[in-house]
Amino acid sequence: AKQQNDDDQRKPASGRPDGPKQPVRPAARWLPLVIVVLLLGLLLISWLVLATPPAFYRRVVGLGPNAEALAGRFITEAAAVIAAADREGPWGVEMSQDAINAWLGRDLPRNHPELLGRSAWGRLARPRIEFAPKLARIGIEVTTWGVRAVAWVEVEVGLRAANQFALTVRRAGLGSLPLPRDAVLRECANRLAKAGLEAEMQRFRDRSLLLVTVPEPLAERPSGSAQGPRQPVRRWQIESLRIDQAVLTLAGSSRSIDRRRAANRATP
Repeated sequence: AKQQNDDDQRKPASGRPDGPKQPVRPAARWLPLVIVVLLLGLLLISWLVLATPPAFYRRVVGLGPNAEALAGRFITEAAAVIAAADREGPWGVEMSQDAINAWLGRDLPRNHPELLGRSAWGRLARPRIEFAPKLARIGIEVTTWGVRAVAWVEVEVGLRAANQFALTVRRAGLGSLPLPRDAVLRECANRLAKAGLEAEMQRFRDRSLLLVTVPEPLAERPSGSAQGPRQPVRRWQIESLRIDQAVLTLAGSSRSIDRRRAANRATP
């Protein structure tokens, strides 16, 4: 009985016999820290992927000391094209990417801030463009929840017919993260359609392309002093498009259109 009492006294209150405590494994002790470090590493990698702009954007984002003069030059060239399109005959213009980027960086945010502002992706800022042979690379900063990234696209641009353009996306991304090309083309089609252009996606040689057509009403401007249906119109059209290194060249013509004669020819 005494031996039984001694055994009962050595047992803990839980009824289990005393034994050596199991040591905490080092792996279990460091596991929470390892998880935190991995999560921080993933966040850092994700931030670096998004925050790293493409090389072309880094080349063109900075504006030189003559940006104001270049922006004014772009406005003058655009006004000259509009004036030439109002006259009968051929016209043409050559625009440099430096002049376009100067206008995008100076005049656009100052005089047309409504074209930037916020979008479905976030706040937009600092759009830039770079020209290469047959290619246009476009990038713009997008800021959401304090995270800034550059959305960009590399698009091949060609002229299928007068006032009809063919766009093919070669690459697109958000920072260093690639984006699906077809999704980018569909978004471009939606935005161009809202701007009044005709946009249609097609398949060509296992690639998607976007056909963009300027409708006739957008390509027509009143001509002369007559009013109503007798008023003649002048129709402009782009007949040549060439993209070289850092330069965009457009050429076309304008001609007078008699709406009544055009309607009679269209009537069977």
